[in-house]
Amino acid sequence: MCYAVSQADDFVADELCFVPQGDHCDILSIHTDGWQRHHGDHRRSLVEILNDLAAAVACGKLRVLDAGEVERAAADGLTLLERDIRCTADLQAAREAVDDILRETGADDVTRHRTVLCISEAITNMLLHGGGHGAMTVRRLGDRLRFVVADRGPGLNFLNWIEPPAEGGQASMGYGYKIILDHLDSVALHTGSGGTTLVLDRLTS
Repeated sequence: MCYAVSQADDFVADELCFVPQGDHCDILSIHTDGWQRHHGDHRRSLVEILNDLAAAVACGKLRVLDAGEVERAAADGLTLLERDIRCTADLQAAREAVDDILRETGADDVTRHRTVLCISEAITNMLLHGGGHGAMTVRRLGDRLRFVVADRGPGLNFLNWIEPPAEGGQASMGYGYKIILDHLDSVALHTGSGGTTLVLDRLTS
């Protein structure tokens, strides 16, 4: 995978992400709403990553869940949408579906764009590092929407961050998780050898 960061006025999207798909390469067009990665530094240092995670846990923005907790969190509320994710076309369909749901809740443009960006980052991580497939579910819980993004990949291993992805997919932590932590109201994570689940909440009132 590689990123191409556009210059001002080059594209509607801020970034193009090239994702190998067997004998061809899909291109993800990403609108980051002004958020930019550092040129030439698409994998963040382990110290940066762990500092961000520790700060997010300390302020209650990130919760690390065990298997029982994530199962309950993923089942809470009313199901609005369930979608299998296996390719970049599924990612685009998921983005559009999420945007439609946010419009129905009356979310403003900035909230919609930031939320769709976060879901895009979570699903892109799934496709690239989480075994290449998984599922996204959208649920309504009282004052919030909950987005559950789950894969069956190898799980997150923070100490293997510097190595290239293994053939089966090696999870990495980078700017995508920082974007998610910066722009959503609550983030919960469960990871293990059986896969990774993100529980992402956006307040609606």
